Amino acid sequence: MDEFKLRAGEKLDALHEAAKAVANGGKNRVQDVASQTTELIRKIHEAFLELWQNELFIESRERVGVWTRDAVQRIKDGAPPLSPVLLYEELVALFKDRMWRRSVALFACGVVLGGSAGLLLGLRASGRVPSGPHARALLAQPDRAVLLVDDAVTPGAGPGEVLVRVQAFSVCARDRAVLRGRAAALRPLITRSQLSIGRGFAGVVLDAGPGVALELGDEVWGCVSEWSGGAASELLTIRSTRVSKRPRGLAADTAASLPWAGTLALEALDKAPYGLDGWKGKRVAIIGATTGEGLALLQLLSRKGARACTAAPHSHRTTLHDFGCAEFIETDGSRSWAGIEASAVRAGLWDALFCCDAHHTPPAAPHHLAALLKSTAPKRAFIDLRPSVLLTDRLPTPLWLLFCATFYTFKVLRRFLGLGSHTDWMELDWQLSPGLDQLAALVDSGYLTPALDKVYLPQDFEAALAHACSDDAIGTTVIRFP
Repeated sequence: MDEFKLRAGEKLDALHEAAKAVANGGKNRVQDVASQTTELIRKIHEAFLELWQNELFIESRERVGVWTRDAVQRIKDGAPPLSPVLLYEELVALFKDRMWRRSVALFACGVVLGGSAGLLLGLRASGRVPSGPHARALLAQPDRAVLLVDDAVTPGAGPGEVLVRVQAFSVCARDRAVLRGRAAALRPLITRSQLSIGRGFAGVVLDAGPGVALELGDEVWGCVSEWSGGAASELLTIRSTRVSKRPRGLAADTAASLPWAGTLALEALDKAPYGLDGWKGKRVAIIGATTGEGLALLQLLSRKGARACTAAPHSHRTTLHDFGCAEFIETDGSRSWAGIEASAVRAGLWDALFCCDAHHTPPAAPHHLAALLKSTAPKRAFIDLRPSVLLTDRLPTPLWLLFCATFYTFKVLRRFLGLGSHTDWMELDWQLSPGLDQLAALVDSGYLTPALDKVYLPQDFEAALAHACSDDAIGTTVIRFP
């Protein structure tokens, strides 16, 4: 018993010593931190005093004092506080001083470097993924590979936003361009979400933020531009101005095939010189009509009384005739304008020419529009639906930093003027709610039919994108969440 008490006492003594050592160590660390902080404050104070006593600062203080006294005297005399002549003379005198010029140059460099570093740190901090519900999503990795993630985080619906359970989304050649770097410089300024794919989508509203007219359970569709992220997430938070109720009785797979393609087609017609309704009796050519937007254009033009000619591989001839094609040009796989120009000479020139982003479409614009369009055709009779190169993707780093500062300044001004901090002004008008509502009305009236090609599962994304970008595609390729 005595031995047990002895051992217990020894252990208690050891624990007491250990506790004292830990306490002393913590006290020492606190003292070290306090002494280091005091030393740092002392050094900063000494540096400030040394800078304050610098000849340049003394001269600057004297000049400011002279300006202040002069301004006070001018105010007492009833004159404006700042004399333009005096200001000009002082600036000229300052810039004649080499030391002052060098100081101004150093100050400007410091502002540029410090502002750039702060901007980059702010962008990096703003890119952190917010907390929220988890869902499956197709996310692009730094090596441009796309992985199906089971626990992707989706932020909740905020003011003016809706949380949509995406049932299906479309893929097209634009997604391949996004994975290759399109809008990579612009996207971090607009969205915090990770790079994804999917342009058009269809789903059901799960949650609606304040100020949203949509209700829980509404079946909706919408578009996501390449600089706003992607729709390949089972849960998608998006502004309510970019979705609308989809046509009644339309399945999710079919509905997802039309928002992106249909709005591009309507935008092209609206941008064309004949407008939306001036196509009766016009001869129109659609190059790359096998895409979703090409088939939508074909239907709309044929319904409006135009005589549509399409250029596509021979295997799609019957399908294009079913959609309203009056003339067909078989492409030979060379992806050149020579065969199309020869067909135009044989069958007659066109009043307008649409060029869609299909695999068999010639890569560049035609060099001789006179060989394709009538002499009476307006100047804007060639409408290219393929995406143009974004300026932000070509800016060097200094100019990109300047663009970032300008962009954020513009957003602040919009918010200050009560226009909000959103970026709806960057989107096509037809891809916002009013345009989507008009597209739904066209479908409900039977004026336009969705062109659904093939439906894939998320794990088959690579096969889906490869098919959408091939000559075998006819219509829109869709990926559906099971």
